[in-house]
Amino acid sequence: MTRSREGGFTLVEIMIVVAIIALLAAIAIPNVLRGRTTANESAAIGNMRALVSSLEMFRSVNNLYPTTGVGWQPAMYEANCAVEAAPTPDFGPPSFCNTMAGGATAATGLVQGFLWTYTGNAAGTNYTLQATPSVVNNTGTRSFFADESGIVRHCTTVAQGTQATVASNTIDQAVNAACP
Repeated sequence: MTRSREGGFTLVEIMIVVAIIALLAAIAIPNVLRGRTTANESAAIGNMRALVSSLEMFRSVNNLYPTTGVGWQPAMYEANCAVEAAPTPDFGPPSFCNTMAGGATAATGLVQGFLWTYTGNAAGTNYTLQATPSVVNNTGTRSFFADESGIVRHCTTVAQGTQATVASNTIDQAVNAACP
């Protein structure tokens, strides 16, 4: 009786292929995750610039910035901040319409992996706007800050327990100095 050799892969060949795939995955996965973090931070910078422009447009029409007590949503979008209705006037970017609803405290909301906080003083003469990653080192590694000067600053962010806090400003101040 003769045995015919059938085509197939040996166990050693399969193990080599699996090892190569595992090596490629170990190299590629961190780069993909870093790419997502970079994309979230780029989106946060773009959103910050859009919000600063929107706030300046609001100030040019109303002679003041939205105050925290009135709330972000009623001031920037009036009452038409539903998904079905277009906000009128639409000073702010549409992605912030439903997320930045304000009350008696600072208006906050989660947009594209960042927690946004808007605080305006009672006189409407200045404001602070901050974006902090919702999950540090996952959705972002930096926080972003702007005020009525219109300058967008970035700060390094650290996780303390479950909450992200701003650690140091790396543009306008020395490293490890308090971020605004």
